[in-house]
Amino acid sequence: MIKKLLATLALVGAALLAGPVAAHAAGYVAADLITVSGSQTAGSTVAVAFDDGAFAPAEKVSVAVSGEGSVTLATLRAATVDIQKTATGAGALDLKVTLPTGATGSYTLTATGLSSQSVGTATITVVAADGTNLASAGFDAPIVLIYSAAGALLLGVGLVIALRLTLRRRAATV
Repeated sequence: MIKKLLATLALVGAALLAGPVAAHAAGYVAADLITVSGSQTAGSTVAVAFDDGAFAPAEKVSVAVSGEGSVTLATLRAATVDIQKTATGAGALDLKVTLPTGATGSYTLTATGLSSQSVGTATITVVAADGTNLASAGFDAPIVLIYSAAGALLLGVGLVIALRLTLRRRAATV
């Protein structure tokens, strides 16, 4: 029984330590290379910067912004803006996004290198003029809490299975 319990604990530990690896896959711009700055309030202009190395040097980058309402990106104003910009010689890209005066919710900026196929995304979440966040839908729990709950669930299942096997053996020997 101890061997099964240890095996179950080992499996639970391995499951907890196996984190998502898709974010490390090639073709994605690392989050630490993307900076969103400026006032994220309705009607304001927000700067989105992709640091050196985000894209191939001097490559064409397709930039799309989507969200509720019409945003302005490089003098184009539409509900979904899609333009092409050229990265610097070091692979950096600086953009300015002007939010609509009635902006609510969040806007997603996606930049895709046309030759490297590197994709970087930035989210601009509009806050109320007084600085408080607008209502949001979703569940923002720390990842450690989620993994801990999953681990506890797996540990409980393992213990129940081990207990049932032990009871069956005792019943068979009696």
